[in-house]
Amino acid sequence: MRRHVFAWKEREFQEIKKLAVAYPVIAIARPEMFPASLFQQLRKKLKGRAVIRVTKTKVAKRALEESGVSSEQFLGQMTGQVALVFTALNPFELHDFLKKNKGAIAAKAGMIAPEDIIVRAGDTGLPPGPALSDLKAAGLSVRVQGATIAVTEDRIVAKKGEQINAAIASTLAKLEIKPIRVGLNINSCHENGEVFDSSVLNIEAEQVFNDFAVAHSNAFNLAFNVVYFTKENIPLLVARAFKNAKALAVEASIITQSTVRQIMAKATRQAIALNDLLKENIVEKSENN
Repeated sequence: MRRHVFAWKEREFQEIKKLAVAYPVIAIARPEMFPASLFQQLRKKLKGRAVIRVTKTKVAKRALEESGVSSEQFLGQMTGQVALVFTALNPFELHDFLKKNKGAIAAKAGMIAPEDIIVRAGDTGLPPGPALSDLKAAGLSVRVQGATIAVTEDRIVAKKGEQINAAIASTLAKLEIKPIRVGLNINSCHENGEVFDSSVLNIEAEQVFNDFAVAHSNAFNLAFNVVYFTKENIPLLVARAFKNAKALAVEASIITQSTVRQIMAKATRQAIALNDLLKENIVEKSENN
């Protein structure tokens, strides 16, 4: 038995060393509450992009140290059983991918409801019997409808932040409702000697993009208003300068190829207005005489 364990540890040790050399990014994740079925789904989604190994701490530490990973900050977070993720994705991409690919599991007594847990009205498909009492114990309004039990109205069985009791957990399991979403949560990532903590990696890509867009817009407006030339605002600044110069030239009757039409149109309007005024004066004098 001892020989078998030793052989397994040696194989695991060599495999982790190979992976650590082959991939530039290594992440430490916690596999607690993460069922094997979800691990399989996650491995399929990451196929070709990452490798996940659930292993023992001592074996993993020794293998990583011999592979050149010497960061105490990183290795110090390896306690108990860990899941190591080896990948070519950058740490932020990996964290974002895992955050978006969580799975649903059944609730257990003692868990905290992450959101309001609602049981909708409708046929449960459960036959009358002990299940009827269980559903009522969970606070549901039920009745026998033909050969099955029906929930007669929507009901919140556990509010966000409340502890899920045994009766509710049992009822949710009977109804095949899995209200708890779990993911492979990263503690930290190691890339080329740098360590990224989960708090640094946990960013919203859309929010960051919007922040950059707002910052770019503000910087562009500031540069435009103070006439600070950049590659982006030169066409607009030149257009504004030309417009202002043209307006000044027209006002001062400075004839150029760009202003001649407007100056002539302005002169024509003034001549017509003067002509109309002279006609009015002539008519007024004629009437007075």
